[in-house]
Amino acid sequence: MDRAENIKKYLDQEKEAGKYHKQIKIEENATGFSYESLFQEYLNETVTEVWIEDPYIRHTHQLYNFLRFCEMLVKRTCKIKTIHLLTSLDEGSGKEQQSSGLEEIRESLRNHGVQLELEYSSLIHDREIRFKNGWMIKIGRGLDYFKKPQSRFSLGYCDFDLRPCHETTVDIFHNKHTQKI
Repeated sequence: MDRAENIKKYLDQEKEAGKYHKQIKIEENATGFSYESLFQEYLNETVTEVWIEDPYIRHTHQLYNFLRFCEMLVKRTCKIKTIHLLTSLDEGSGKEQQSSGLEEIRESLRNHGVQLELEYSSLIHDREIRFKNGWMIKIGRGLDYFKKPQSRFSLGYCDFDLRPCHETTVDIFHNKHTQKI
């Protein structure tokens, strides 16, 4: 029992110092990596705000990925009040679909007492998610690491734990100062 307490104390010190780092390699076609599976241990009642930087929340499937991520936040024990999304604006024919999809998500979140703040930048490339409790997650592919389902009636269409993934790396850090100034 003392050893477990010492390990917990050591991890708390590492997190406080900003030295905590965990890396998860998702292999090609791996399953079991839904948003809930990846993020649930980092969400608690202190998470009231989330910052998402992902330049590719444009196409229908990417909007659905973002929606699924928002659903996960609303369902968890966190008391989410604000979601900040920084993405790039689709400059092509999908611009209207992107803006109307994000507005629908904003309205739906508002019905659950959550504010969605949108910002666009043509300069962003990196993808990261920051929780107000100090956790920062960097995913090589952003929220779009799932493969297209085989059909509308195949396992994994609804349950992302059953959906095959693209290969990517997830880096998890803790730092109490992850919020941008």
